[in-house]
Amino acid sequence: MTVLITGSSGYIGTELCRRYSAADNPPEIIGIDLAPPREQFPNLTYYQLDCNGDLSPVFQRHSVNTIIHLVYVLNMTHDSERMYKINVGSMENILKFADENGVARIVVTSSATAYGAHPDNPPLLTEDDPLRGNYDYQYAFDKTIVEERLNSFASENPEVDIVIARPAIISGVHIGNFISRYIDKPLVPLVKDSDTEMQFLHEEDAADALYTLAFQAPAGIYNLGPPDTIHPEKAVRMLGGRPLGIRPGLLRFMTAMAWTLRLKFLAEAPASMIHFIQYPWVADGSKIEELTDFRYRYSSEDAIREFAESQK
Repeated sequence: MTVLITGSSGYIGTELCRRYSAADNPPEIIGIDLAPPREQFPNLTYYQLDCNGDLSPVFQRHSVNTIIHLVYVLNMTHDSERMYKINVGSMENILKFADENGVARIVVTSSATAYGAHPDNPPLLTEDDPLRGNYDYQYAFDKTIVEERLNSFASENPEVDIVIARPAIISGVHIGNFISRYIDKPLVPLVKDSDTEMQFLHEEDAADALYTLAFQAPAGIYNLGPPDTIHPEKAVRMLGGRPLGIRPGLLRFMTAMAWTLRLKFLAEAPASMIHFIQYPWVADGSKIEELTDFRYRYSSEDAIREFAESQK
């Protein structure tokens, strides 16, 4: 078997390479990334390529059976066209080459944010719930478009196994993003009197889940998130900060101003991010445990605790 991993030099990509290298019958691993590998693996062949570019040399030299597509931009930018090109365009390009070269299985990381954060969301969102990614929050909306493209591809290519992973917020020692940095401040503005809880997926569980989805899971969609949640105020206190309750309208105005003025120390995302603090979007991650050997080893609190320890 030959496995192609896009974004192979990132933390999750590196962990997948490690797991494949340690397998009883290690497959050939093809890594595509703009950054060089963090580690060398005997069965890894690395290509320094843009996933939006010409990938034909890779497919001419290797007979790829499985693709794990990890390339995306989570950290929000003011360059929406570039963000769309990476989040959606790279996946469309991968599908083109997969179609031309007879790839049998494609695993793509979407996001639980694709459900959208809405006041009428159920307590637990299942894979059967509709995607309502907030259109004004580009990362979530891009993921809904990614899944639309994948569904169209699956309809036109029923012989190809499409596996979609919808992880909660990934956190841990090695992973920091604008969400982690938002709650890791001395004083953290939060929605006043909100009882909305948040869900965090430990980085090790994320890597284990994707590894399992790639070789064991039936085609389909899988939420990835532990059964527990944590209130943002508790997460802030675990990180040594102080939560500051602010009315939703005022908090959105403050965030919008900071985002417009590019005051990154105050806001690294537009005001639409506040929806994901105010409204629920917790995913039911039990399906992967029911259909595969994967089991969650860490709670949401574990993921925050390890991130907190890494910041000391």
